[in-house]
Amino acid sequence: MADRTNDMATKRMMVFLSIVFGILYIPWMTGILIPGLGTTIYAVISFPAVFMGTPALAVFVTRKLTKDTMPLHFSTKILKDRKAFLFSALVPGAAIFLGTILFFLIFPEDLDFQGSYISAKYGAFGAPQDIELTTGTMLLMGVIVYAVSAAAFPIWYIALGEDIGWQGYLLPLLCQKMSAKRAVIINGALWGLAHAPLIYYGMNYGAEYFGAPYTGIIMMVFVTIVLGIWMSYMTLRTGNCMYAAIIHGAADIVGETGAWVSLSTKSSLLGPAPTGVIGLSILLLGAVWLFLRLPGRFQD
Repeated sequence: MADRTNDMATKRMMVFLSIVFGILYIPWMTGILIPGLGTTIYAVISFPAVFMGTPALAVFVTRKLTKDTMPLHFSTKILKDRKAFLFSALVPGAAIFLGTILFFLIFPEDLDFQGSYISAKYGAFGAPQDIELTTGTMLLMGVIVYAVSAAAFPIWYIALGEDIGWQGYLLPLLCQKMSAKRAVIINGALWGLAHAPLIYYGMNYGAEYFGAPYTGIIMMVFVTIVLGIWMSYMTLRTGNCMYAAIIHGAADIVGETGAWVSLSTKSSLLGPAPTGVIGLSILLLGAVWLFLRLPGRFQD
């Protein structure tokens, strides 16, 4: 019976991964072979409904094809465990915010007191063209964004498209076959590799950095392993990937604030976003602590 369960878990994982990587990688490979299609392909696969919706679609199709009737590790009753909710909404975002501050403490000359990025990106939405910022106003802006990230529930449900696949479905399947620690690392690495087509076309890191785009792809895998530890820890602890979506949403929002006040004179592999080594550093320390607290085996 155990062997049959193990074989079914393997089959479901293979179907899920085939769908996700097929949808994302086949267009990517086509774009490499036919360079003129690259811009169009990137526009399609980077569209949130496609990239974030693909894992959720893969869960639906996999469950249908393999007759999987087991309950998903998902519930909208997030306030039932208030400690888990507060931890997910507040702690990872604070770690990312501190990582951004650390970046600017190391590279204070990269601070943009004229807010040129804000003016250029949000001018069409009413942002002023002439902005005078101070260190204090930058910190206040960051604190406000951090506070907003803790309650930005629409972003949670956008992120859930990814997280219901990687955290709510694939992670428990991996845990059936190996230790929780190994499952979390592999799950995070696979999630990162799913981002490879986007990084190849310049998302997160642009194109002007050492070893582009391959160092960016490697770095993104590292980032998703680190962030994935936080998300997996909460998913395994609560049996609910909705907390992972809250962490993911907070990371996406707070992670943007560094770019708003950066002159971008440093390598994107360093920061200030949490996709860079320095921006990620505080989150990494927390991930190490959580990883050590993971159980040897996960009992579903």
